[in-house]
Amino acid sequence: KKNGTLRVFGYGSLCWKPGGILANPKVTSTLGKALGYRRCWAQKSTDHRGEPRFPGIVCTLLKDDEVKDIRGTTTSQSEQSTQSLTEGVLYVVPPELVEDCLAELDFREKGGYARDVIEVVEDESGDNVQALLYRGTPDNPAIWTRALRDLPYAAAVLSAATGPSGKNDVYLNNLNQFLEKTTNTTATKQFDDTINLCAMARLYQSISNLFFIYGAGSNQHNQLLLESANNAAGLVNGNEDAHELKEMLICVPKEIGSSSTDPPKDIIAGGGHSGLLTVDGKLYLFGWNERGQSGPSTSCTLEAPVPMVSPLDGLLVDKCAMGHNHTLLIEKDTGHLYAFGDNSRGQVDGVGSQDSVEVPTKPAFWSNDCAVDISCGLFHSAAITSSGKVLVFGCGRFGQALSESISKSVWVGKWKPENPESNLKKVGCGRRHTVVLDEEGRIFSWGDNKYGQLGRVFDSSNKRDSVPKQVHGPWEEEGFIVRDIQCGWSHTVVRATKKVEGGLVETSVFGWGRNDKGQLGLGDEAPDYLELPCKMFQNHSSSIQQIECGSEFTVIVDSDDSVWGCGWNEHGNLAQNHNSDSSILVKFAGAAVGNPPGNPETAKLSIAAGGAHIMVMRVP
Repeated sequence: KKNGTLRVFGYGSLCWKPGGILANPKVTSTLGKALGYRRCWAQKSTDHRGEPRFPGIVCTLLKDDEVKDIRGTTTSQSEQSTQSLTEGVLYVVPPELVEDCLAELDFREKGGYARDVIEVVEDESGDNVQALLYRGTPDNPAIWTRALRDLPYAAAVLSAATGPSGKNDVYLNNLNQFLEKTTNTTATKQFDDTINLCAMARLYQSISNLFFIYGAGSNQHNQLLLESANNAAGLVNGNEDAHELKEMLICVPKEIGSSSTDPPKDIIAGGGHSGLLTVDGKLYLFGWNERGQSGPSTSCTLEAPVPMVSPLDGLLVDKCAMGHNHTLLIEKDTGHLYAFGDNSRGQVDGVGSQDSVEVPTKPAFWSNDCAVDISCGLFHSAAITSSGKVLVFGCGRFGQALSESISKSVWVGKWKPENPESNLKKVGCGRRHTVVLDEEGRIFSWGDNKYGQLGRVFDSSNKRDSVPKQVHGPWEEEGFIVRDIQCGWSHTVVRATKKVEGGLVETSVFGWGRNDKGQLGLGDEAPDYLELPCKMFQNHSSSIQQIECGSEFTVIVDSDDSVWGCGWNEHGNLAQNHNSDSSILVKFAGAAVGNPPGNPETAKLSIAAGGAHIMVMRVP
């Protein structure tokens, strides 16, 4: 006003908690409406109702055209043709308090908000007045378009996030109570998501536990849980592919009578199905289930804002592995081996008694031995026993299941190193080859060697070998000890470490096999396949903590808490905002991987790579 007073329009926490100067008795207030603007839960909060490790969500005020641009087809026809209104509080600040009030609000609303002036209609007088407000515009760095497009996901974040100013759901509930007291509920629901979000957040908290995961690549079988009628996640290629990391949500039933959550232990990716394993041994499977690879179909009677994923019934699980369309697991406490899914080559039961097995089944040959490690190939399976042997079963046409054939289509073999004798401890399966690691750090391989994936040169034209032979590589000469082995369809990658001066540990990665898509990350000039192991990622500045091989690509996590990948990228599985292959390591783009409340600060990134998709999450 010309007399020096200042009007301030509050539409978020200022509606129920003005505080500071706005709570001064000299400041008056009345209700008002912003016409043509919509209250949107689309602003990340890392300084009030969330933290940098897991942002919360607070309100911003967006113009109708701005909302339409972000939501696109998610905006209903009635919303597109009707002017929005947002109820709030109009404060009138006397001249002597204006300077201090602005300084206070500039600090309070620093998280991506900027000053703006709009017209507001006073509820009592009906007058149009100009008022100052703070809002985050669509181009501000804290805008969260996914939250605006995907209300069930936003409600999940609101139900879980917490920050320096308190829990996110308290902010939501207080604003909801303000609206219930001051507005017409029917009109508010049409133009305001607060009531719906509040109801969904309460429902999540009462009946479910939530896991926040991130994924990229193919969602053809909903293996990333990103399927929605309005394509809220912004998938491309016919709404089937995520070309950058997207936020995923796994909603599982809350255990009756339990006040504590069961933290995540591992994530697993197969050809078109995925899994989450918890510390208590619950295994949640989702995605492709044409051959029963995601287990028996179980319907959950509880209705949450997103479809619930029920745990595998009847078994607690210690470890899980996935093939193209079958699943292998080790039972918690007993160490017994179970499998289910595609059994056309006997990769489930070791016999091939039926093409598909939906119920977890012990292989026919399995004794009371305990399994300590497992892996799945395209059509074969392998397990390391506590006695140090490897058992391989399923397709063996290329020697990948050793040499013992029990029928024309099913092989079962077992092996343990001799001369000197040692125990095996890890196994990896490719499309048609198998690799093991023993306790001495020695690597052995057998199966198909068409692309050099066995790590040795063959003298004859026969490119397969059913007899395990040791793989020799640069790690031996350089004093490294191999710690992990991973197999893609036709390439093999190992991670090795050695102690260096000052007690530090140096990590190196070595690989061999198929490289025509850049699977080994050696650059454009590298050959299409390598028969002998070579050092990979030599120019990567940070220590590599984890490696995973997808079908024809490789992904890593480094000590800087970053995810990188190379190789085949047809479905955007390298998270580059495109689908071109990469012959060098590229850093994943898209959503930052959050660390939800309840996880320790030290929770580390864990990755899983499947046929054409990847998943990332933080695991305690």
